[in-house]
Amino acid sequence: MSELLEVKNLSVSFYTPQGEVQAVRDVSFTLRPGEVLAIVGESGCGKSALCKSIMKLLPASARIKSGGICINGVDIAGYREREMHRLRGRLFSMVLQDPMTSLNPTMPVGRQIAEAVKVHEPGISRTALQDRVLELMRLVEIDQPEERSKLYPWHFSGGMRQRSVLAVALAANPAILFADEPTTALDVTIQAQILRLLRKIQKNRGTAMVLVTHDLSVAAEAADRMAVMYAGKIVEIGMTEEIFHDPKHPYTWGLMQALPVFARGKAALCVIPGMPPTLVDPPAGDAFAGRNVHALAVDYEEQPPMYRVSDTHSAATWLLDERAPKVVPPVILPPYTGRVFCGTKETGGKTGGRARTKSLEWEEGGESRGSSQEVLLDVRHITHQFPLTKKKMIKAVDDVSFQIKRGEIFGLVGESGSGKSTIARCIMNIYRPAGGIFYKGIDTCDPKLFRRHRKLFHTTRQIIFQDSSSSLNQRMKVCDIITEPLRIWQIMPPRGSLRAEAEFQMHYVGLDPSYLDRYPTELSGGQRQRVAIARALTMEPELLVADEPVASLDVSIQAQIVNLFRHLQREHGFSFLFIAHDLGMIEFLCDRVGVLYQGKLVEVGKTREVFANPQHPYTKTLLSALPSPFKGGV
Repeated sequence: MSELLEVKNLSVSFYTPQGEVQAVRDVSFTLRPGEVLAIVGESGCGKSALCKSIMKLLPASARIKSGGICINGVDIAGYREREMHRLRGRLFSMVLQDPMTSLNPTMPVGRQIAEAVKVHEPGISRTALQDRVLELMRLVEIDQPEERSKLYPWHFSGGMRQRSVLAVALAANPAILFADEPTTALDVTIQAQILRLLRKIQKNRGTAMVLVTHDLSVAAEAADRMAVMYAGKIVEIGMTEEIFHDPKHPYTWGLMQALPVFARGKAALCVIPGMPPTLVDPPAGDAFAGRNVHALAVDYEEQPPMYRVSDTHSAATWLLDERAPKVVPPVILPPYTGRVFCGTKETGGKTGGRARTKSLEWEEGGESRGSSQEVLLDVRHITHQFPLTKKKMIKAVDDVSFQIKRGEIFGLVGESGSGKSTIARCIMNIYRPAGGIFYKGIDTCDPKLFRRHRKLFHTTRQIIFQDSSSSLNQRMKVCDIITEPLRIWQIMPPRGSLRAEAEFQMHYVGLDPSYLDRYPTELSGGQRQRVAIARALTMEPELLVADEPVASLDVSIQAQIVNLFRHLQREHGFSFLFIAHDLGMIEFLCDRVGVLYQGKLVEVGKTREVFANPQHPYTKTLLSALPSPFKGGV
């Protein structure tokens, strides 16, 4: 089969005040019609830059230095904007990571989809245009398209917004679809639906797809082939089953080890030591050598070639050289079981729940790992409604009650739109619910008490928002963002100066201090999220409300942050409300868990009991939808 897309030795650089950032370095790969290729790697490794380079969506500060981009044998690397404009939408299209930045909040969703159709079919009649919009909404499985086409993006949940963006991307039937982290902020059930939808579109329409993701489990579910990127280069590429069954590059080993499934019974998740190198001045040899415990002397001097493992599997590591010592992979992987959606094998498997392994082995010394019996937060029968129209209200949270003890990590899970973020905002007094929320015995819903204890509430409680792009001031440098709470409340920095405090927090969340003088727009999504976490930790809060804090982070950084949360709980007695759609992280980190469904708390209990023996049908559905390349457990 001929290649639809062939990238040959592509190199792309960004020119910044700090110097030339070599974002993509000598990358080559192919994509066949109807194939799904997943590109995985750490935040900032060049995944998104690679896809935007192919579509020529780079900013003015970036330039393609060398290499070719062939579509059906035609090199488009030298095409000008006018020529690329004719290709975008028809030949290839892109679904971006954050649907809210892709959709216009002032326009109904139907009009935005219609706008995309009219760009490629300018002479289409009004009736045909409306029919086409409804057809696209049905294609991406948006229920009641006639009514919902008139709603605005802020009426939709995260999953519905992602479907809307997908409908826009498919308006002109592109041959190639670039999906940049399309399931990052979605819960497991919606994630499974989006993955199943993407595969359905790919199969029915023959659309080739490049899936950018940091989630190895998502790549295992959706992709035919996988390419692992590190520091701007592809270090391993092969069929999905080859990568998961027999990984060859030490970086791939590190990504596999960082998965929560390998941490059962352990005190901490495995992490990859160190940080990725700066691409302003990349190392002369293997970029991963400084973090590779198996590095050879040659790794520091010369870049390894791409060694061929099989006809479809290659890896760039000197360990595959015939002169290199034999190294046993540090993790023994179970057999890769193939693509699974919501507990159903795509190729005729039987429907059923996720195969459960032995439940998490808790450490000795108490199940709550350092929590006391003192109640720090007491949520009593809170209800919160949003106006849908002048006469119609939607009940986002309905009579929810739970407690968080001092030093406890309480997990909250549920599908998109179930009310998780609304509860977080109610606790932080961003919304005013009916009911009572007692922090240290003080009713935070009482306006007089809140004003009286305002400094206490603002300094001892912090929140990490899901969307780091909108929670960071785009006009402030990272150093000022991290230390802003200290300046507002005129608190003396524990490390002597604001700069020293910012450097300490950056190191804590795995970022190089050189980023302190950058603006949020100069950072990747995962790097921005780490800055948001560093800002929250600056105040050393007693209660940290973390709303999807690791959703946009790659697995190795997720492991660092989750280990950090556990360290803060043990050493400093922090209490956490940990909201996440990653059930693996919930299972590893949380003492107790609550399951939300349509605004109601349907199941609450100790994490090990809920995961080992779920009682509510919705909890069983969540567990069965958990993506994993190793459905049989490890």
